[in-house]
Amino acid sequence: MKKNTLILLVLGVAVLLVVSYCQFWSGSETPSTVAEPETMGSVPPEETSIKPKATVPPPAPGQDASASAGFLPTQMEDPAKFEVYKKHLKDMAVCLNMEMAPLDPQAEINFETFNKVIGPDLGDIVLTTDEWSATDIRTKSGELRRIYIENSPDPDKQAMKTLKYYSLSPSGEQKELPLAADQMANPSDALIASLESDGDLVGKSTSRRMFYQNGDDLLLVERNGKLYSFELPHDGKTFTCIDADSAKMACKCK
Repeated sequence: MKKNTLILLVLGVAVLLVVSYCQFWSGSETPSTVAEPETMGSVPPEETSIKPKATVPPPAPGQDASASAGFLPTQMEDPAKFEVYKKHLKDMAVCLNMEMAPLDPQAEINFETFNKVIGPDLGDIVLTTDEWSATDIRTKSGELRRIYIENSPDPDKQAMKTLKYYSLSPSGEQKELPLAADQMANPSDALIASLESDGDLVGKSTSRRMFYQNGDDLLLVERNGKLYSFELPHDGKTFTCIDADSAKMACKCK
């Protein structure tokens, strides 16, 4: 082989090696400068996990709005109602795969009693937030109105209340009545009392959320001091009951 040909061949091989070396390092640097698809534009879970509010129950016809707490009688006073409630608690234990304490047949069934039943698996309550309150009044003209106060959903932020005033139709439809902007944001106790004085008290409902040691949270609604509805997620399922203050109590597992 001629000397010139050999020199050209060696130079060609050297050029190929240099080009390959540069492509290798430039390719290896590319992934570090490109964001992973699943992380692009993502939002931390805590910023998107806003829990839904409970539905406001209708006014309870014939119920005393000033009744004491306790939404079902003891076993001795009404065995049929007691057995229905006890059955729903058994269904709840199966649905949520929960350990539950026995229901005391002589205890007034209020939230304290209910909390003792579900406590073994959940632990103690570590935080309670007031979600909203709804006060229903009937004016002298017979119109049914609702004073609805919603609290800020974030306990870490500054306390904030929002007032809305509704007219209720016989079928339960709500029509918002106008209020000034400064009346709706953080309403004063005097304003709320003034609205309540426009009629006679028909009923009052409140919603609270309890957070437990094990991480679960219970959403409940009390109507006239009696537990009306509750929703408890646990072990991948959710158990919900409504009309818990009457013989029409209905529950479902999903």
